[in-house]
Amino acid sequence: MNILSKDIVKEWNISSLPEAKQQEMIDRIGRIMYQAILVKSLDILSQDEQDELDQLLNVDSTTPQEVLLFLKSKIPTFEQLVIEERKNLKEDLVIENI
Repeated sequence: MNILSKDIVKEWNISSLPEAKQQEMIDRIGRIMYQAILVKSLDILSQDEQDELDQLLNVDSTTPQEVLLFLKSKIPTFEQLVIEERKNLKEDLVIENI
């Protein structure tokens, strides 16, 4: 599993869903988190690092995992950023479902 999908099944309590549905949920949550992390990272990266990120994103063969590894190498607090975004997303979704 990648950086974003690690422990999602347990954290989001979706283990009772069929495996295909679990994978669909992991993919959806992962995409939302990926986008949130990209946006948040732009506030942290220097202009030169943002330019590097743009170059990386402009390569068709670049995977989201490669982008996350790049961000992890440039942002010392990347792991904390991921934890915060996971928490924020979960809180946002819980509030929307009330």
